Amino acid sequence: MTTVEMKGMIDLVNIEAERLGAFLSGLDEEGWSHDSACEGWKVEDVVGHLSSGAESWANNITRAVAGDADSPPGQGFLASGERGSDVISQAAISTRKEMGPNLLEGFTTRQDRLRQVLSSLRPEDWDKPCYHRRGKMPMQDYVSIRVQELAVHGWDIRSSRDKSAELWEESLPVLVGKVPRWRRTAFRAGLELPTPIRFRFDVSGPVPVREDVLVTGDGFRVEACGDNQPDVTFRCNTGNYILLIFGRLDLEVASDAGRLVIEGARDRAAHHTTWFQGF
Repeated sequence: MTTVEMKGMIDLVNIEAERLGAFLSGLDEEGWSHDSACEGWKVEDVVGHLSSGAESWANNITRAVAGDADSPPGQGFLASGERGSDVISQAAISTRKEMGPNLLEGFTTRQDRLRQVLSSLRPEDWDKPCYHRRGKMPMQDYVSIRVQELAVHGWDIRSSRDKSAELWEESLPVLVGKVPRWRRTAFRAGLELPTPIRFRFDVSGPVPVREDVLVTGDGFRVEACGDNQPDVTFRCNTGNYILLIFGRLDLEVASDAGRLVIEGARDRAAHHTTWFQGF
């Protein structure tokens, strides 16, 4: 990754955080207690999660620059297939309770520290290994996950007030690049499936995607669209593709709202979220 690309990634983290902070500053007390689009979490819980995440990103990046990519004290790496949602949820609620009425200030302060840490990175730091609960990864990949966190969870929050909310366009190329990783961690193997199901994604833009996902029950593979007839085709723009992949769209609601066109067997379309549930 070039210096220009590194700066662009860091800028995306800062832009997503600034826009979210501006939105949060306009919420009244009731708005903070609304259910978010992240199942089981209120808006204030999501902000708690993003606040604790900013602290973790700053600490782990600082350690990585110094050559330490091992797990921090009291933490560890998740085993393959292990869900991290319970621990994440507990941390989010704990942060929300700790900050109380100062939750927005806490989010801003921690994100500002992360901004300072990111601004200090040098090009030679970008490939250094960094701790993540799912395994060590290059710094550039770790920072891109923060873009994903802010973008998707920011939508979770904004959509609590505006059901027509969209993902911000600037981050879409990064989010499309995170889809393979998300699918690997989200896939739930072992469900019975008499015959494979082929899901086709026909994404118009602004970042076009055309791909088939063939689910065999205990596994899946991604293929270029070819002559094989899909069981289900999803047609949408890039933002709604990301929301679908990340489990944020109810298929019927999204179809009725014009976010998504579903062609083929509707009962099989619903299976997509059965296999790709997220962590």
